[in-house]
Amino acid sequence: MFRAKHPDQDRRVALKVLHDNLGSISSLKRRFEREARVLAKLDHPNVVYITDFGVVEGHTFIAMELLEGQTLEQLLEDQPIDLDRALRITKQILAGLAFAHGRQVVHRDLKPANVYLCKSADGGDQVKLLDFGLAKMLSIDDLSQDGTLTRKGRIVGTPAYMAPEQITGVSLDVRADVYALGVLLYELLADRRPFLSERRSELLRAHLLEPVPPLADARKGLAVHPELEAIVRKALAKDPAHRYADATEMLAAIEALPLHPAKIVKQRREGDRHRTGATSEIISSNERRAVSEAAGLPLEPAGTAKTQTASASAPGPLTPPANVYGHGDPREDLSLRQNAAQIRRELSSRPPSPAAPRRRGSRGPSTPMLYATALALFAIAAVLWLTLGRS
Repeated sequence: MFRAKHPDQDRRVALKVLHDNLGSISSLKRRFEREARVLAKLDHPNVVYITDFGVVEGHTFIAMELLEGQTLEQLLEDQPIDLDRALRITKQILAGLAFAHGRQVVHRDLKPANVYLCKSADGGDQVKLLDFGLAKMLSIDDLSQDGTLTRKGRIVGTPAYMAPEQITGVSLDVRADVYALGVLLYELLADRRPFLSERRSELLRAHLLEPVPPLADARKGLAVHPELEAIVRKALAKDPAHRYADATEMLAAIEALPLHPAKIVKQRREGDRHRTGATSEIISSNERRAVSEAAGLPLEPAGTAKTQTASASAPGPLTPPANVYGHGDPREDLSLRQNAAQIRRELSSRPPSPAAPRRRGSRGPSTPMLYATALALFAIAAVLWLTLGRS
């Protein structure tokens, strides 16, 4: 990620560039394009705003609004969060997520590291959802342009926030995001996630089978209104049918809560924050099978998992088509450029988003300089690797 200046819009942007060493990998190109295509559809105050996407001299890039602040993950690393503030942040996350769900987009990797906190005009938090690179469209038109995200039964995700159906691969819809948000809200209130384990397989098994500990038992001195406890438990239901249908429904439930529905005797954290399972990982088909069999649940290959909407009136399950391009296929580059042109046309029809606040005096290098810097760093890394290899 680089800080740059958009030549046409005269504004600072964050420039996300696919590394030259990875540009020939078709699956990464498709993921990059997928993120741009998803963000181009999501014009909402609580979703990071994309300003441009394209391919220049073989370099694939996404330009998005430049944010100043910190992720929710960074905030939680420092200290427990005030409970009223936690609910205000949760509402904004749900608002952005509800907008995405309304456009048939599932985030699939919702966690504190993908929630960015800027300062709003009144000095509060302005939430921005990040990293829709794992997002999946639910419409037929979008599925026809995307391939499956995984191969040979592997899945990509963050174990600590992964819904049971993501683990087994049986089904996937917007209620997987509801589950992840339930984990996140539990963590904000209890200052720990509902399931803790040093081993990933045990953590995945807990999502499949273990009951959710009461919030009051998870944090000493915490008192939670029964309605708030019920919201968290419904979001964390093992069966998607027992959860909220989408983020809109969960947001309505939280907004109906009485004032100050959670209180804590003391805010101080006891011990270190548990980090196991909080980063995105590739989970093999063998591990998924072992965990599912231990839980007595069926396992579907990740590449054949059905993707469907939560609405009872929606059409039947949709199966994403298989990838038709191989590694480094020239047709992939042509398709990427064509799709980039289409996305840029979509962006040009959108009203400009207000610039995010930035620090005074901050200046970013030009785009060509950024490319040159990236190439130089790659060359240095290659020389070091060769030198160390010979020694």
